[in-house]
Amino acid sequence: MTAPGRAIVLAGTSGAGKSSTAAQLQEILPDAFLVPGLDTFFGMLPHRWTSEGTASAEGFSYLRDTDPRDGGARLRIGYGAVGAQMLAGLRGAVDALLREGNNVIVDEMPVDAGVIPAWQRALQGHDVMWVHLTAPLAVLEAREAARFPERFRGLSRGHLDVCVPDDFDLVIDSAALDPRERAQRIAAALPPRR
Repeated sequence: MTAPGRAIVLAGTSGAGKSSTAAQLQEILPDAFLVPGLDTFFGMLPHRWTSEGTASAEGFSYLRDTDPRDGGARLRIGYGAVGAQMLAGLRGAVDALLREGNNVIVDEMPVDAGVIPAWQRALQGHDVMWVHLTAPLAVLEAREAARFPERFRGLSRGHLDVCVPDDFDLVIDSAALDPRERAQRIAAALPPRR
């Protein structure tokens, strides 16, 4: 029987450094780790159910509003039944990968407060390290401006407060460390296999 794999969940808002940290973890960890991130699954969804499609309310949609703290523009991701089904499928896929002995790094931008608890339920019983990547809003928005056209900006602000630090084994300020340093810190904190 194959021993189950282990997971590292990297969670944080847009611009927190999840993808670059995951890539560096793949480079420095001695074992192979797969990265089935949220963006991979978004890319599999037919256009009709994406933010620009005709059925976006059932899939994934962008919700624009104003941050009550300072009036800044926020962009949040909302989802309907098709979106919820896809998110559940992502969690189920990671569970199956782990059960088959694959190691996994989850690149997760929680779109609402229910996402991390859903992951915790889906991965219960697995060997998981929970990592929250964060940074000051000004840093996140500067990264976002460098990566995205204007119409996609505001995601950092829109999802900044979704993660609760108490849900994580490790919280890293990504503004203070480059991707390799973040990966090294995570690798050093990774407990021995159960």
